[in-house]
Amino acid sequence: MEQEVARHPILETEVKDQMLATIYGQAVGDAIGLLTEFMTKEEAIEAYGKKPKMLLYSQKVKDVHRERWKDGDWTDDTDHVVVIMQSLLYNKGELLISDFAPRVHRWDREGFPELGDFGGMGIGATTAKVLKQPDYKTRPHEAAYDVWEKSKQRFAPNGGVMRTSVLGLHQWHDLEAVVKNAVDICKCTHYDPRCQASSVAVSVAVALMLQHTSREKASGSKSARPVDVKGIIKQAYELASQVLTTQEEKDELWWHMDCTKLKLLQLDEQDKIGFTYKCMGAAFWAFKQDNFQKALIKVLMAGGDADTNTAVAGALLACKLGLSAIPQPWLDGLVYKDWLDSYINRFLKLQEEMTLPIEQRTPSNDLDLSLLLAEDKERHRKKEEDRRKKYEQKVEAAEKETAAST
Repeated sequence: MEQEVARHPILETEVKDQMLATIYGQAVGDAIGLLTEFMTKEEAIEAYGKKPKMLLYSQKVKDVHRERWKDGDWTDDTDHVVVIMQSLLYNKGELLISDFAPRVHRWDREGFPELGDFGGMGIGATTAKVLKQPDYKTRPHEAAYDVWEKSKQRFAPNGGVMRTSVLGLHQWHDLEAVVKNAVDICKCTHYDPRCQASSVAVSVAVALMLQHTSREKASGSKSARPVDVKGIIKQAYELASQVLTTQEEKDELWWHMDCTKLKLLQLDEQDKIGFTYKCMGAAFWAFKQDNFQKALIKVLMAGGDADTNTAVAGALLACKLGLSAIPQPWLDGLVYKDWLDSYINRFLKLQEEMTLPIEQRTPSNDLDLSLLLAEDKERHRKKEEDRRKKYEQKVEAAEKETAAST
């Protein structure tokens, strides 16, 4: 399955640009998509106009849902991408579900405390149910399967595909590894084969774009050939469809990947906005476009689970078009960009080191989960102590006031 691509101990500048673009495309898509998350198409038009040419984070409707995030903050979609990066960094490039599962469980409880979080926000119903299973941290795939079985195998939400783009960057030269990683991480919360297929499709498409860039660089051609969009979609489908059983299931996957008219996806369809193929379909529709800003605004103005749709769409299209395609106000407006950059830089360094023996790769001891959990415990202890002291001071003040009045 692995293709012949150029291997270099140092990543080509063009490949690095694509990696940066993919992660930033995810983050800005997530943040700008929040403007219309859970709206119908009609509600989106009422809030932002029929065909806005540009939208800014500060324009988001100030309602109870959206006010939970600062302007320019992303949601759980990109949070999970960071959790994946943290796990890969700590394990020096090895993807271990035994490490990822307790990390995402911690994120659910704590969020990212260094950003002022009090827990993971925006979490989907399926993910929440799976994480609450008593054996989740040690048996995540089994926990996800049990929840899927209890739903009578009906639900295939987008919580797996929303975080998968980064898995197309890791081990991008090895499609077999990309497929395995995408499936393993997806099944940590979403067991339905359709969730797995959509995760594989997006991850493989990202990896294929990096492979294309590497081959073009190695060829020495002065004029690089454009990305073969149709060819990438077809190859991504072929690998993704392998996790499905029936031809009917495979036809459904292909229809969503091949869709050329966004309105046919009905992204705001009642009770179905979170279907994984709607998100994936929107992403592959965007992948066929040539203007990042226009494409993402069109996706978010279609309503539905817009932040997830534009997060995955942003990752795919930015990987294709490059970092310069992302509007500067969206990039500069990411409120936690410096924090995200610190992980991106470490992740890029890890990708350069993947040709080295694992013991020679840079350690990330600060991401030791046992240390992070100990910090959480101490933080909660101090918080409880402060709460108790404030209560005691309040009681003491009340007693003094009572004594003074008698």
